[in-house]
Amino acid sequence: MTATIEPIVGRYVNLDYQGRPHRIYFEEVGQGVPLLCLHTAGADGRQYRALLNDAEVTRDFRVVVFDMPWHGKSSPPAGWENEEYRLTTEGYTALVMTVARALGLERPVAMGCSIGGRIVLQLALQHGAELRCVIGLQASGRV
Repeated sequence: MTATIEPIVGRYVNLDYQGRPHRIYFEEVGQGVPLLCLHTAGADGRQYRALLNDAEVTRDFRVVVFDMPWHGKSSPPAGWENEEYRLTTEGYTALVMTVARALGLERPVAMGCSIGGRIVLQLALQHGAELRCVIGLQASGRV
């Protein structure tokens, strides 16, 4: 078997979210329209591995996948051991927009699966002017 190296680049961005420093892991590949992918709750960006490796997609899209705090390779914030993890609608929408701005994503497409699919609907309502469009996978406006 011949070894191949995937073109995906993984990095960390240090940013302020909810008044606290966070270290967020993200992977990206491609060029063109920014496509920000939101993973399923309890999962991480690995669920988008096939998309990140799809040359037809990455030819026209800069695909960016980040792990939410407390997920995958993103660390919980300092002091996490003294609090309960709570993911709220307000917090999640703020996180997505904070990451998009920190990475310089100009009018990205936001695509999410499951809870990520549900949050893109909220993103469209609250931040529609800052987004190119939203794509909800397994999304629902009401559960």
